Amino acid sequence: MAKRSASFNSGLALSLLALALAGCDRGPALVPAGGIVKYKHALIPGADVVLVPDGDGQPAIGRTDDKGEFTLATGGRKGALVGSYKVSITAARPKREVSPAEAVAMSSEQIAANREDLVPIKYNNPVSSELTATVSRDPAANKFTFDLN
Repeated sequence: MAKRSASFNSGLALSLLALALAGCDRGPALVPAGGIVKYKHALIPGADVVLVPDGDGQPAIGRTDDKGEFTLATGGRKGALVGSYKVSITAARPKREVSPAEAVAMSSEQIAANREDLVPIKYNNPVSSELTATVSRDPAANKFTFDLN
């Protein structure tokens, strides 16, 4: 009888563990969202787009491709949480290429001097950018165009 009880308890424990693990990687429901970034009507490749929620929640992030298009992800999963966001957009490139060995030896001042911003600095901050986005349950409504000037 003790053998049957131990077997039952082991099976029950394994079942509960499987149920717990099945829900671990799911998290809140995300909806597809993305868009395009332009500066003075020109597409901006390599721009980092960050949507910071107005309330609680995780930010959604994306990077533009060669066509200036981005897809948002939250916590490593594709999509964004439904809600209102403030937006920051950062795009920069080095003025000259540096080797990995040179990069490690550079001071903060040297790194900053070698940086060329592709969009005005005001867009680097979600408050000063004054950009906003609202992610809705309808993925078709979640195509954002940020045409900066």
